[in-house]
Amino acid sequence: GPAGAPGRTTMAVSLAASLAGRGVPVTLIDADPYGGSVAQQLGIVEEVSGILAASRFAAAGELDMRLAQTMRMADGIRVISGVPRPDRWTEVRPGTLARLVELVARDSHVVIDTGFSLEDGGPGDFGTRPPRNSMTLGALEAADQIVIVGTPDPVGLTRLARATVELRDLLPDADTRVVVNRMRGSLSWSQRQIADLVAGFTDAPLLVIPEDRAAADRALLAGAPLLSGPVGTAVGSLAHELFPLAAAAKPRGLGRLRRRTADTTRRR
Repeated sequence: GPAGAPGRTTMAVSLAASLAGRGVPVTLIDADPYGGSVAQQLGIVEEVSGILAASRFAAAGELDMRLAQTMRMADGIRVISGVPRPDRWTEVRPGTLARLVELVARDSHVVIDTGFSLEDGGPGDFGTRPPRNSMTLGALEAADQIVIVGTPDPVGLTRLARATVELRDLLPDADTRVVVNRMRGSLSWSQRQIADLVAGFTDAPLLVIPEDRAAADRALLAGAPLLSGPVGTAVGSLAHELFPLAAAAKPRGLGRLRRRTADTTRRR
């Protein structure tokens, strides 16, 4: 999704939690190079970033055997937390995310929260560091499905249109869905009007999620995913579309399904 905090992380966390609530194994990876917030949303307090630990283990050729050390559990979700500060994106070595996704996808669904920018900055400084947005671009290339998140106001829709076009230019054959988040009556637009506007720049399936500020605030304060009320119903619908096999999953411990996916979340 574009800049402007349209709710990428909230959707990624809630989607992963919706799957976990069905007893489906799921791993949530925070791959936002501008500073991750998945851990904060889920109330995870830790001294070591999961993605940075994975990068160090990968550099030492030990990621396979030490993968579990990069993860934390929250609400039934295996979480690999992101970079703690925007300036530390340089510590994520090239190829780390791809290897990480390959490993965790062996026994779980994968949801990835990404950054907002699809700009390819070319080689890093002196060829030793990856481009700033390499984690986001790598997530999109590895994902089975992409969810683009935007907002229904004039600025948000304009940004969403640009982001959708940029993504189509980058990955023309991507399996994509659009989520228009925080739909509210004060905008005086109907869902039908929003759908008509979105249809002007993409034919991807559309899901409109209503605003529920009170529920969102309660979830943040509790360090929990937003799964209650109309938002929870909408996210559950999205989970069913993205993971149809998981909708009929057995209770936890009786069986496991394997399939990969991402948020722009594309692995989502």
